[in-house]
Amino acid sequence: MNSDFIRLKNLEGELKLTQMNKSLGCSVTSKELVFQKPHMTYHLFLHDIISMVPISLDKRNITFRNQAEMIQTSFGGDYYKISVKWVRMVSRSGVTEREDAEFIVPLSAKMLQYISMYSGLVVIK
Repeated sequence: MNSDFIRLKNLEGELKLTQMNKSLGCSVTSKELVFQKPHMTYHLFLHDIISMVPISLDKRNITFRNQAEMIQTSFGGDYYKISVKWVRMVSRSGVTEREDAEFIVPLSAKMLQYISMYSGLVVIK
């Protein structure tokens, strides 16, 4: 695990799956979803997810700026745009909360299974 990841001490629910590489971590519990990147952790509740939409990126190794953050698309897996009502962001500077946020993240099929199982989202084909 990357030593620059900020760990959360207390998670609600039962831990179901954690997947990590040196640049990105993702954990899902029966109630929460946590994304970690160096020096920043995003914590959200599954019931706060408004939508998850598959998104295709033309190139796999590109970098683009989304407001104040750089997003690198060098990870494997399928990418999803996740819209949430509320998110807690934990950095070395402290904790902030934000309403109505969106993320573009790579998620594995196994991670998607757990998210759909515990979030109550319905797949539309």
